[in-house]
Amino acid sequence: MIGREKEVVGENGRAVCVQFLERISTKGAGLDQLVSFPPFLSLPPLDRRLATELCYGVLRNRGRLDYHIAQLSGRELRRIDQIIVWILRLGLYELEFLRTPDRAAVHEAVELTRKFRMASAASFVNAVLRGFLRQRPELPTGCSAEALSVSFSHPKWLIARYLERFGEDRTMALLERNNTHPLPLVRVNRFHTDAAGFKRLLEKAGVAAEPFPALPDSLIIRHPAFSQHPLYESGACFFMDAASQEIAEWPDLGGVQRIGDFCAAPGGKAFILAWRSWDKAVVHCSDINQARLAQMKTRASVQGVTNLSYAVADLTIPAPYRQVFDFVLVDAPCTGLGTVRSNPDIRWKIQESHLPRFHNRQLAILRNAFRVVMNSGRLLYATCSTEPEENEAVVEEFLAGEPKAVLERPYYRTFPQAHPGDCFFAAEIGHL
Repeated sequence: MIGREKEVVGENGRAVCVQFLERISTKGAGLDQLVSFPPFLSLPPLDRRLATELCYGVLRNRGRLDYHIAQLSGRELRRIDQIIVWILRLGLYELEFLRTPDRAAVHEAVELTRKFRMASAASFVNAVLRGFLRQRPELPTGCSAEALSVSFSHPKWLIARYLERFGEDRTMALLERNNTHPLPLVRVNRFHTDAAGFKRLLEKAGVAAEPFPALPDSLIIRHPAFSQHPLYESGACFFMDAASQEIAEWPDLGGVQRIGDFCAAPGGKAFILAWRSWDKAVVHCSDINQARLAQMKTRASVQGVTNLSYAVADLTIPAPYRQVFDFVLVDAPCTGLGTVRSNPDIRWKIQESHLPRFHNRQLAILRNAFRVVMNSGRLLYATCSTEPEENEAVVEEFLAGEPKAVLERPYYRTFPQAHPGDCFFAAEIGHL
């Protein structure tokens, strides 16, 4: 596969999409790494836009596309070369979900077999795609986990859990919302400007922006490649999900002087905490990943965030700090299953068997983090997961084993069918 990847000539958005999707499946790359993928960076803006839409769209609808391939080809996917599977997924996605003319979508997919030196599969790709145009397969009906996993391209095990906890109506609403595009929301960097001032700068630059009333420091951006725009690269704002922002807005920081943000990288919540406590507190940021923490420091420098300190630390073992923090945020490493709308690749990476491992790690981090909270202080435990094993079960097991800890207020939850952001959970814990 790697050899074929290097042999691609005349790269375009579709070829780069196939290259990157193959990289995800063979090397474990994250979809968020697309913007730093060298072949992607070499594309002109319109092809970058196409590659982005194709990568996200194919992964968001992979289960449905795979069903089509199996029905139309009469083969198990594991018996088809994986490059060809990605080419078929891409072609079917264009035919079913985009406005690409049918003839062009089929032609481009067939051409991809030649770009990847697999011309012998051209007739097979052509036959599958034209078969879809003649008569697309009927999707399974009903509300079973198996049927919904095809229609909405979510893992069957995850849908079964949704159905058990939420029932059919709420599950359907959640699945439908998970398959929509996330809101293009940026958080304005208050160390540079305010939302109104930044909106004026955007308008002068010809970038459409709308206020977001629920978060006055945020704007909805209508621009196809804003992450490459000079105003974005200047550090004046950063993309951040609405629910993720609300986690950093939720705690009362009145009287707080020492803040600990554990598992801090890539830094969005720390930057919000830094602004909210500017001239009053220092935010100490720690993370187990030295490279991610270094990237966070670079971002903070560009954005002009000064009241931060940094340390590499593994919070699954006792923290190397005394009981010094008034407030601690534990944005715990989790499955990310609450972000499958923004990060559709997670659907195909996480298995149900992973949940106990995450639970044990989260519990260890929570226990160690609480030990450095002052007796008058508070800790906010948060995840971007929908699953109880990572949320309530972690907090309840911690409280059962820590007689000095108490839940300060009801759990905070967001669900995308009733909220513009992703699915988040938070619990505020204090000392008795």
